[in-house]
Amino acid sequence: MAFDPNDLELRKDPLRFFIELSRNSPSITTFRFASGQEIVFLNHPDLIREVLIERADKFHKSEMTRAFAGGMGHGILVSEGEFWKQQSRLIRPAFHYKRLLGYAEVMSRFTLEMLEEWQDGEVRRIDEDMNALTLRVVAKCMFNVEAKDDREIMHQAIVLGQQVVGRMIHGWFTDPHWTPSLNRAGVRVVRALNDMVQRHIAFRRERGDLGDDLLSMLMEAQQQPGVQMSERQLRDEVLTIITAGLETTANALIWTWYLLDQHPEVKAKLQAEVDALGELPNFENLHRLPYLDQVFKEALRLYPPVWVIGRETVEELELGGMKLPPKTQIVLCQWATHRDPRFFEHPDEFIPERWTAEFEKQLPRGAYFPFSLGPRVCTGQSFATTEFKIIVATTLQRFDLELAQSPQIKPEPNFTLWVGGGLKMRVRARGRS
Repeated sequence: MAFDPNDLELRKDPLRFFIELSRNSPSITTFRFASGQEIVFLNHPDLIREVLIERADKFHKSEMTRAFAGGMGHGILVSEGEFWKQQSRLIRPAFHYKRLLGYAEVMSRFTLEMLEEWQDGEVRRIDEDMNALTLRVVAKCMFNVEAKDDREIMHQAIVLGQQVVGRMIHGWFTDPHWTPSLNRAGVRVVRALNDMVQRHIAFRRERGDLGDDLLSMLMEAQQQPGVQMSERQLRDEVLTIITAGLETTANALIWTWYLLDQHPEVKAKLQAEVDALGELPNFENLHRLPYLDQVFKEALRLYPPVWVIGRETVEELELGGMKLPPKTQIVLCQWATHRDPRFFEHPDEFIPERWTAEFEKQLPRGAYFPFSLGPRVCTGQSFATTEFKIIVATTLQRFDLELAQSPQIKPEPNFTLWVGGGLKMRVRARGRS
C-alpha cells in the first residue's frame, strides 16, 4: 500500500508515521498537522547538520518545542539569544570534570542503596526504580534536595508533564480543533512544584549560606554585574533541569534493561566486562568499560529519549532547495534518522558491536544525535552518560534482570520516549563483586 501521510490510523502512531515519512520522502519534505499547519521534515544528515550546527543562528526552538516545555517556563531549553548565552555560560560549570567526580560518588552511593532494597527473586517495576533513582540523583547533585516529600512533588510534576505532552502529540496529529490545557489536578501539581522551588530559594537566602550546588551557583550569579535573571527565570531553570535531568537518563536506562533482556548474549558479554573490572564502577574507571560505551550508544540509537527536535526559521532562507518563510516549523526526528538503512546496516537490530572507531569516523555527522548537536547540544550530556554507566555497571555486578511480562512493549512518544505500561522485571542476586 502506498504511503499516505494523511492516513488517520498511521497518524495515531507518530513513531511509525515518521519512519514511513523518512522511508518514502526526499531529504526535505512537508506534511501537515491535523489543524492544517504545514511542517517541514528533514530527512538527511547534511540538512540536519545545517540546521543544528552550520546555520544554527538562523533557527530558533520551534512552536512545538515551546509548547512541550511550556510548564517549565522560560528555561535554557527554550530561551534564545543573549539570555540563552548567559544561562548556558552560568550552568556549564556545574558539569565540569571536578564536579562530575563528586556527582559520580553520589550516583554510586544511591545506586547501592537502591540495590540493598532489592530482594532475590522478586518482581519489580524497573521503570519506577529508575525514575526514583535518577530523580534522587539529580535532586541531590543539582539542588541538594533530599526530602522525600520534595522528590514526590517533582515526580508528580514530571508525570503530569508527560501526560500533557502526550495529549499534545495526539492532538497535533489527529484533532483539527485541539488546544492544550491543564486540568485542576495539573494546576495544583504545578503550583506545588513552584512553591517547593521558591521555598528552597527563600531558605538559602535567609540562611545566607548558598552551598555548592547548581541552584546556589545560579543564585550567586544573580548578584553579578551584568547578569539579568529574575526570580521567575531562576525558578524556570530549576524546573527545566529537574525535568531534563530525570527524563532522559531514566528512559535510557529503562530501555537498556529491556534490550539486554531481549539479547542475552549482549548482557552476558557486558556482565563479563563489569565483573572483570574487579571494583565498584566510578568516574575514573569507566574508561575500562568500552563495551558498556557501545551498549550505551546503541541503546540511544534505537530508543533515543529525546526522539524529535523542533526548530523555527528566524528569517526567510533556502534549505535543501526549498525557500522557507520566517516562522516555518521544522521537525528533525532522531527516532527515524537513527533507524535509517542508508546509515545503519540492519537498522532495527540491537548491535552494540557496530560502534567501532572506524564506524563512527565514517558515519555522517547528523545521522546520530541523541543529545542534539551544535551550540544547543545537551549541556548535561556528560552527567547523563556518567550516571547511565555507573547505574548499569553497578547493577549488573550484583543482579540479573529478567523480563516478567510480555516482551511486546510499545514505546510512547511523549516529551521523551516512554515505555508504555511500565517494565516489570524479576531481579536475581549474583555473587557480590
